[in-house]
Amino acid sequence: MKTEKKKGTMILRGVALVLAIYLGLAVSPALAGPPTDNVKAVINEVMGILNNPAYQAPGQKANRLRLIEESALRRVDYQEMGKRCLGDTWKKLSQSQQTEFIRMFTGLLKTSYADKLDDFGKSKVAYEGESVKGDTAEVRILVLRPNDKIPVRFQLLNSPKGWMIYDLVIEDVSLVDNLRAEFGRVIKASSYAGLVKCLQLKLASNISESKSSPTAPGPLPKNKSKGGS
Repeated sequence: MKTEKKKGTMILRGVALVLAIYLGLAVSPALAGPPTDNVKAVINEVMGILNNPAYQAPGQKANRLRLIEESALRRVDYQEMGKRCLGDTWKKLSQSQQTEFIRMFTGLLKTSYADKLDDFGKSKVAYEGESVKGDTAEVRILVLRPNDKIPVRFQLLNSPKGWMIYDLVIEDVSLVDNLRAEFGRVIKASSYAGLVKCLQLKLASNISESKSSPTAPGPLPKNKSKGGS
């Protein structure tokens, strides 16, 4: 019973993460400041793509996802997110290693959820407010689905590009904290090189199983390598 409950919770978080990262949702109006405006902007962009008849034919799937990814890139700071997920290890990497990590990290997120977007187009969002402290902000929403209300908090950082999303807290569970703990376990048991190998395997698995049922990202595959970082 506990296993089934845990599995259901992970699926629920996976659903919320799909909705939160790509934001292909119907929106409930509310008062907002600049950080919320930023979240709403990408929601409107993605809604337009998902609801555009020109992109709904099966042969247009690749174009639809490309446009959605371009929209997300304008609002999600994948580098800041990836940097926080690595914690202290980030500072030990060369610039080329950092660049390669962000490439794999971004690809992992996209391939984990991109194929599930169309399943959640009928969900709605209720805005619960925002708080701003210096260069950081939090935008609180509820993802509304039949029989479900999933609380999601967007963490944003004010950058030269504007307010950019760098973390998602779903049902009080931080995506960044979760991944930092998981990445840290792999690095401690093996090395940074071992983590890279795990990410490569997971990315390849996601690509080959892109039609799988919507769930949260599975655990990283175990890697027995003891190579140095």
